[in-house]
Amino acid sequence: MIRIGIVGLGWWGKQIVTCLAESPRFTVVAGCDVDGTMAAPFAAAQKFELVDDYRTLLKRHDIDAIAVVTPHALHEEMAVAAFTAGKQVFCEKPLALTTASAERILAACAKAGGVLGIGHERRYEPAMEDLRKLVESGALGRILLMDANVSHNNFRKMDPSSWRRDPKHAPAGAWTALGIHLGDMFVSLAGPPTRIAARTASQIFPAPSEDFVSADIDFASGVRGRITCLSTPPFYGRFTLIGDQGWVEVQEGGNVDKGIPSTFLHCGPDGSRTAREYGHTNTVRANFEAWADAVEGRAPYRFTTEQLLANISILDGVTRSAAADGQPVAT
Repeated sequence: MIRIGIVGLGWWGKQIVTCLAESPRFTVVAGCDVDGTMAAPFAAAQKFELVDDYRTLLKRHDIDAIAVVTPHALHEEMAVAAFTAGKQVFCEKPLALTTASAERILAACAKAGGVLGIGHERRYEPAMEDLRKLVESGALGRILLMDANVSHNNFRKMDPSSWRRDPKHAPAGAWTALGIHLGDMFVSLAGPPTRIAARTASQIFPAPSEDFVSADIDFASGVRGRITCLSTPPFYGRFTLIGDQGWVEVQEGGNVDKGIPSTFLHCGPDGSRTAREYGHTNTVRANFEAWADAVEGRAPYRFTTEQLLANISILDGVTRSAAADGQPVAT
């Protein structure tokens, strides 16, 4: 049993606590949030202690691990402090906002002999697991293109002053919320990126908030990729992978917290198509329990250091390229 403290009890921090409620591998001991008055009713209902500052959690001997679920620009400070205090760390995505920041977190993890968990639960979706199996089996032949779009209007409903619309915490529109998951899938299937060209825009949101981002990504393996995310339309989620012997497309019916099934369409080399549907599963719990296996030495964690860095190098490249009006940048 891993005794965990939650740093950040906004929407997603609460989701994590709820998703872990039935897990025999974790017990939530305590948590903290910027606004303790808003978190207090939830903490009471979930029967864990609420403290005023994350540093208090780091000093406690009844806490083995810390989950960092805070505004993105705070991840490095808190993750490094937790590793230094001898705690294991699970960090929500994005791990960091720059490659250099990610390197410092990973260095602290290595120095502490820890295992860094990361909030990319999309790898555990049944449809994505089957997509990966097709790729690894060679059934799709040589992978040529990955093209994905995940968009929703959740941020449109937020106050413009929300940190989720603040370029300090969320550069490049919805990339840190949505595109970062797709980047993780891309590097897990295609390897490290080499070149990125990205554009952003404030089509609906008033500047400096951006509601559109699109990036073309070249990979060392020869695979090409494209990711687009918008922050204003109703939910749309699609992941398409095309090989020279077939293609696969996964469509999501709604955001991860909605519990809506996904559809999977596979086209073989003869043009025949197979479609199936996948029900919702608790992918957050699956990811945390896989991390627990690694912490306890039962099995390796599937997110490698190289993949974590490659994904943040994509975010870093998207931010730099968009600031240069789409000029390509090397990673």
